[in-house]
Amino acid sequence: MSTISPKDPAVTDRESVILSHAERRNLRRKLKGSIDVAQEVLNPRNQVRKLVALKKSQAKKAADETIQAVKNKAPLIGIVGAATLLVAARRPISRWISSLRKSKTNTPVGD
Repeated sequence: MSTISPKDPAVTDRESVILSHAERRNLRRKLKGSIDVAQEVLNPRNQVRKLVALKKSQAKKAADETIQAVKNKAPLIGIVGAATLLVAARRPISRWISSLRKSKTNTPVGD
Protein backbone atom coordinates (compact mmCIF):
# COMPACT_ATOMS: atom_id res chain seq x y z
CA MET A 1 0.00 0.00 0.00
CA SER A 2 1.53 3.21 -1.03
CA THR A 3 0.31 6.28 0.77
CA ILE A 4 0.60 9.60 -0.91
CA SER A 5 2.84 11.97 0.98
CA PRO A 6 1.11 15.12 2.25
CA LYS A 7 4.42 16.94 1.75
CA ASP A 8 3.60 17.16 -1.93
CA PRO A 9 2.17 20.66 -2.38
CA ALA A 10 -0.37 19.48 -5.00
CA VAL A 11 -1.99 17.05 -2.54
CA THR A 12 -3.64 18.26 0.66
CA ASP A 13 -4.10 16.21 3.83
CA ARG A 14 -7.76 15.68 3.02
CA GLU A 15 -7.02 14.44 -0.50
CA SER A 16 -4.28 12.19 0.90
CA VAL A 17 -6.74 10.59 3.32
CA ILE A 18 -9.35 10.18 0.59
CA LEU A 19 -6.84 8.56 -1.76
CA SER A 20 -5.51 6.28 1.01
CA HIS A 21 -9.05 5.26 1.88
CA ALA A 22 -9.82 4.50 -1.78
CA GLU A 23 -6.63 2.48 -2.07
CA ARG A 24 -7.53 0.48 1.06
CA ARG A 25 -11.00 -0.22 -0.32
CA ASN A 26 -9.48 -1.37 -3.61
CA LEU A 27 -7.01 -3.67 -1.84
CA ARG A 28 -9.77 -5.01 0.44
CA ARG A 29 -11.92 -5.79 -2.64
CA LYS A 30 -8.99 -7.60 -4.29
CA LEU A 31 -8.33 -9.59 -1.12
CA LYS A 32 -11.98 -10.53 -0.81
CA GLY A 33 -11.96 -11.70 -4.43
CA SER A 34 -8.86 -13.79 -3.75
CA ILE A 35 -10.46 -15.28 -0.66
CA ASP A 36 -13.62 -16.13 -2.61
CA VAL A 37 -11.58 -17.86 -5.28
CA ALA A 38 -9.59 -19.79 -2.66
CA GLN A 39 -12.78 -20.87 -0.89
CA GLU A 40 -14.24 -22.01 -4.18
CA VAL A 41 -11.14 -24.05 -5.02
CA LEU A 42 -10.75 -25.51 -1.53
CA ASN A 43 -14.42 -26.36 -1.06
CA PRO A 44 -14.56 -30.16 -0.46
CA ARG A 45 -17.56 -30.58 -2.76
CA ASN A 46 -15.71 -28.88 -5.61
CA GLN A 47 -12.58 -30.91 -4.92
CA VAL A 48 -14.63 -34.13 -5.10
CA ARG A 49 -16.20 -33.02 -8.37
CA LYS A 50 -12.80 -32.22 -9.79
CA LEU A 51 -11.41 -35.58 -8.62
CA VAL A 52 -14.37 -37.47 -10.08
CA ALA A 53 -13.96 -35.69 -13.41
CA LEU A 54 -10.23 -36.47 -13.42
CA LYS A 55 -10.74 -40.15 -12.60
CA LYS A 56 -13.54 -40.39 -15.15
CA SER A 57 -11.31 -39.04 -17.90
CA GLN A 58 -8.47 -41.36 -16.81
CA ALA A 59 -10.81 -44.36 -16.86
CA LYS A 60 -12.11 -43.43 -20.30
CA LYS A 61 -8.55 -43.07 -21.58
CA ALA A 62 -7.58 -46.45 -20.11
CA ALA A 63 -10.67 -48.09 -21.62
CA ASP A 64 -9.90 -46.61 -25.03
CA GLU A 65 -6.31 -47.85 -24.83
CA THR A 66 -7.49 -51.31 -23.78
CA ILE A 67 -9.98 -51.48 -26.62
CA GLN A 68 -7.29 -50.48 -29.10
CA ALA A 69 -4.89 -53.10 -27.72
CA VAL A 70 -7.57 -55.79 -27.96
CA LYS A 71 -8.34 -54.79 -31.55
CA ASN A 72 -4.66 -55.00 -32.46
CA LYS A 73 -4.24 -58.44 -30.84
CA ALA A 74 -7.59 -60.00 -31.76
CA PRO A 75 -6.16 -63.08 -33.56
CA LEU A 76 -3.84 -63.90 -30.67
CA ILE A 77 -6.63 -63.45 -28.15
CA GLY A 78 -8.85 -65.74 -30.25
CA ILE A 79 -6.22 -68.46 -30.38
CA VAL A 80 -5.61 -68.25 -26.64
CA GLY A 81 -9.36 -68.35 -26.00
CA ALA A 82 -9.84 -71.40 -28.21
CA ALA A 83 -6.91 -73.18 -26.55
CA THR A 84 -8.31 -72.39 -23.11
CA LEU A 85 -11.71 -73.69 -24.15
CA LEU A 86 -10.20 -76.93 -25.43
CA VAL A 87 -8.18 -77.44 -22.26
CA ALA A 88 -11.24 -76.80 -20.11
CA ALA A 89 -13.42 -79.11 -22.19
CA ARG A 90 -10.91 -81.93 -22.78
CA ARG A 91 -12.54 -84.36 -20.33
CA PRO A 92 -16.08 -84.02 -21.77
CA ILE A 93 -14.67 -84.23 -25.29
CA SER A 94 -12.66 -87.37 -24.48
CA ARG A 95 -15.74 -88.98 -22.87
CA TRP A 96 -17.80 -88.16 -25.94
CA ILE A 97 -15.17 -89.68 -28.26
CA SER A 98 -14.87 -92.83 -26.14
CA SER A 99 -18.67 -93.19 -26.04
CA LEU A 100 -18.71 -92.96 -29.86
CA ARG A 101 -16.05 -95.68 -30.09
CA LYS A 102 -17.97 -97.93 -27.69
CA SER A 103 -21.19 -97.46 -29.61
CA LYS A 104 -19.45 -98.47 -32.85
CA THR A 105 -17.96 -101.59 -31.28
CA ASN A 106 -21.25 -102.63 -29.64
CA THR A 107 -23.31 -102.61 -32.88
CA PRO A 108 -24.55 -106.08 -33.96
CA VAL A 109 -22.76 -107.53 -36.99
CA GLY A 110 -25.76 -109.33 -38.44
CA ASP A 111 -27.70 -106.27 -39.48
